Amino acid sequence: MDAFKKLTYDVPGIQGVIRKYTGEPYISNIMEQLVRAVGERKLDEVIYFLELINDWYGQNQSRIQSNEYVSNHNVHLALEQKIKDYISELKNLVDSQIDDKSTEDRGKEEMKIFVSHSSKDKSICDAFVELMEVIGVPEEMILYTSSARHGIPGDLDIFDYLRQNLSGQTTVFFMLSDNYYESVYCLNEMGAAWIARNDFSTFILPNFSGEIRGVIDRNKKGYSLMEPIDLIQFKNKLLESFEINLSENKWEDIKNNFIEKLRRTYS
Repeated sequence: MDAFKKLTYDVPGIQGVIRKYTGEPYISNIMEQLVRAVGERKLDEVIYFLELINDWYGQNQSRIQSNEYVSNHNVHLALEQKIKDYISELKNLVDSQIDDKSTEDRGKEEMKIFVSHSSKDKSICDAFVELMEVIGVPEEMILYTSSARHGIPGDLDIFDYLRQNLSGQTTVFFMLSDNYYESVYCLNEMGAAWIARNDFSTFILPNFSGEIRGVIDRNKKGYSLMEPIDLIQFKNKLLESFEINLSENKWEDIKNNFIEKLRRTYS
């Protein structure tokens, strides 16, 4: 019996164990999405939601084990390990099904940027998108849902849309904040981007008081939007990726104006 079929039998038990421990909306939503993805046989989504459950256990297992009201401590330890095993087995299954694009084909595609953000952070993300355009990134190369000019069409399933459009050299920019992690929609975007297997960068918004979690690689350094050195490095990334020429004097004006906008927003 393959890993996916075994998981279909195990999902109700996984959901039951976690539901007995907590009714926290975050993990409850993840479990509901996992059940849906398993039922629809969407393998990449299944792996994504298992990764989130694994991440949740990583943050909560010690608390579970020290809770005197929890009678089944060993069950949670065994379940965490089972989830890790499923992730590994299912990833191997995905790898065996993927037909890799040739390097030649990928080289012909233009780089695009998908700005994954919370609508509650619209003011700062608007400024961020404007920053990219002033630097010289073409409007049509930016996917940004809070702007009619850059947005995803309405009534479309986010996973389906990103599967179709976030291909090739699309890079995902995760605009991380407390608002981001409180949004189910943003977490679904994170999952869709992860499923698309694209390159990504993380941007730490000034109001972020938490820590990076989910399927984002914590070892990859993020850009702080209030840090001039990080902005310079980000600018250089864009100049190289889009083959843009930008004078240092113009850049200084762009950078200073952007930082001033952020200071007014968060003052």
